[in-house]
Amino acid sequence: MFQNTGGLQSLLKDGARHYSGVEEAMLKNIEACKQLSTITRTSLGPYGLNKMVVNNLEKLFVTTDAATIMRELDVHHPAARLIVMAAKLQETEVGDGTNLVVILAGELLRMAEELIQTGLHPSDIITGYEKASKYVDSILSSLTVYTLSNLTDKTQIIKALTPVIASKVYGYESHLATCVAEACVIVTESGQKFDLENVRVVKIQGGVLDQTKTYRGMVIPRPAEGTVKHVRNAKVAVYNCPLDPQQSDTKGTVLIKTAVELKNYSKGEEEIAQKLVEDIHAAGVQVLVLGGSVSEIVMHFLELKSIMVVKINSKFELRRVARMLGATSVVRLGAPIPEEIGFADEVSSEEISSTKVTIFRRESESSKVATVVIRASTQNVMDDTERALDDALNTFRSITKDQRFVAGAGACEAEIAKRVKAYAMSNPGLDQYAVLRFGQVFEIIPKTLAETSGADPNYILPKIYAENNLKVGVDVESGTVKDLSEVVVDHLVTKQWAIKLASDVALTVLRIDQIIMAKPSGGPNLNKKPVVEDD
Repeated sequence: MFQNTGGLQSLLKDGARHYSGVEEAMLKNIEACKQLSTITRTSLGPYGLNKMVVNNLEKLFVTTDAATIMRELDVHHPAARLIVMAAKLQETEVGDGTNLVVILAGELLRMAEELIQTGLHPSDIITGYEKASKYVDSILSSLTVYTLSNLTDKTQIIKALTPVIASKVYGYESHLATCVAEACVIVTESGQKFDLENVRVVKIQGGVLDQTKTYRGMVIPRPAEGTVKHVRNAKVAVYNCPLDPQQSDTKGTVLIKTAVELKNYSKGEEEIAQKLVEDIHAAGVQVLVLGGSVSEIVMHFLELKSIMVVKINSKFELRRVARMLGATSVVRLGAPIPEEIGFADEVSSEEISSTKVTIFRRESESSKVATVVIRASTQNVMDDTERALDDALNTFRSITKDQRFVAGAGACEAEIAKRVKAYAMSNPGLDQYAVLRFGQVFEIIPKTLAETSGADPNYILPKIYAENNLKVGVDVESGTVKDLSEVVVDHLVTKQWAIKLASDVALTVLRIDQIIMAKPSGGPNLNKKPVVEDD
């Protein structure tokens, strides 16, 4: 017989968990978020420390990229997952600044915890945080120190992208920023809208990062199939089907009884293959790009006609090559019509560090595609460099919409902290304490930059305030403070989104006063190893 034990447990299944109140729910949520923030905080800046993460598939990641760390950690705590979701949204919208979101959200909640323990009600903290967040949003545009005036000027683009790359691959940022800037200029110089799809990244192991190079066109990391390795001013046909006369859409069986019938069958196949290749050659095609297989007999006739053959296994890469060359993918056996044929200035099979690659070059303004070939000694360095280049490319995508920049190296955050604390003094009421703490949160950025570079944060921060200049930040090389606005600038939109998302996460967590967790569904625990008992 059902017994009502009273309370919330009577509403839920056995095994459900329920936490409520400031002590049980709110402070536990804050603690989880603080722990997550602590993980990535020391990865901030050029001297940020790497984190070693082994995911559930036992793949190893050694990186300072907060987006990768958040993605691979597999966080289960519901409140901490809010920060992970905010970091993912920052990565999607801007492509950079994920660590800033995590750090600011963790600090906002740490400050809120201190205020709660001193007796301030969560509603007063929420009101103060909302006021401060709106104020920061209103003053952020006034902190602009640099505006990029020409999206095709390589020098200006390098200045904008160097700090983004330096935060992950310090020491090689100048060369890598130059490579990314070259790729961005190639894509945008014809006046077309910048599309991330038009900048490809290929990783080739061997050499050093200084050998990373940008190619105008596409680099496919595999060689040409036959003996023809180089063609200039080539007409290119792209086939998305197997070039094999034997393969057809319908299956059939051929019964051969005598040697003569076998010979005639082979001869018939030969004639079909020869006719196919002759038709392709008559259309003027000099290079074939194939997404499917090619039979040996067809390959033989292609060699006789000196037609270059390149196989691409990825249908996405095949589509990109077709778009770059101005070709249309052919899905039938037979010669392509003139409208389906693309053009390349040069197609060549080359060798980069013992890896054979095929390079498609096209100078036409109607097709702007660039490929950055990353060179490094280990796979891990190449992976981390790829993440840095991805952040830089996403930043350039944001720059095409808004060209304003604020001072980097913690200068912008120190100025925000100073202004918000001054704003708090003009706001009487209990929420004044929350506004004041909101301002103090931003001090964590210059402090962390000082810590990771080996300087004393308690010395650096007062020095920045004493300069009374919104361009003065932390010089990680010398461990002092100076005007770095000519060298280190941060994109305004990145800051806006990071502050907005961090504030939203903190406010969401502070509004939670109960946690109700249903009993997990049944089924095998795949992570649990089976216990083997001895007979």
